Parts: sequence; structure tokens; C-alpha cells
Amino acid sequence: MQNITKYISSDSNVWIDFDIIKHLELPLELPCVFLMSAIAFRTELRRPGLVETLVKLGLQEVSLTEEEITLASELVKKYTKPSLYDCMALAIAKVRNITLLTGDGPLRKAAAIEGVQVVVIRVNVI
Repeated sequence: MQNITKYISSDSNVWIDFDIIKHLELPLELPCVFLMSAIAFRTELRRPGLVETLVKLGLQEVSLTEEEITLASELVKKYTKPSLYDCMALAIAKVRNITLLTGDGPLRKAAAIEGVQVVVIRVNVI
């Protein structure tokens, strides 16, 4: 049987929410490779040590291709609510034909319109 790696593009809020509840490892225990744009990775995940912890756990930061950069800039103009970083995650998912992981409502709606499969994660932060 062939071992096929499943890749998933993620937005930053997923990791911020799991950090708040002290369970960063949970999604990364799944048999998937999680990707996040290097720009969002280094800009949005600001808590000291968070980036290093996520890398150690297996989250992979990726550089956007020219096609992904172009698409992200088009998406940010097309949709009013998702941020530029959200549109980068959506562009990665669409161009690479992989699933998008998010709990963000406007990003989910944009992904549905763009024909991108979404896995929804909701973390109850009290």
C-alpha cells in the first residue's frame, strides 16, 4: 500500500487558539503535514517561543509561489473580511489543491466560494 501524505494549509488563528488552551500538540498529532505561509508564521504568531514550539511539533512554514502571491492579492481585493494572511492560507490551499484548516467564518465562506475544502476547528477559549 502506498503511503500518501496529506497536506493541510492553516491560518494563524488555529495555532493561537490552541496555544491559549495549552494544547498546541493536538492538531499536530494527526497524520497530516500542516503548512502555513512563512510571512504569516513570523508575523502573526508573536508569543515568545511559539514559532519555535510549533516548528518542533511539526508545523511547516512555506514560501508562497508567484502564483500564490498573485492569487492572495486577488483574494484580498475580492473578499472584505479575510485578512491578507488568511488569503495567503487560502491561496496555498487552492493552488496546491489541499485542504484549508480554519475556524474563521469569513475565511470559510471565501474558501467555499473558491472551491477549497475546509476542515473547521473551533476552540472554546474561556
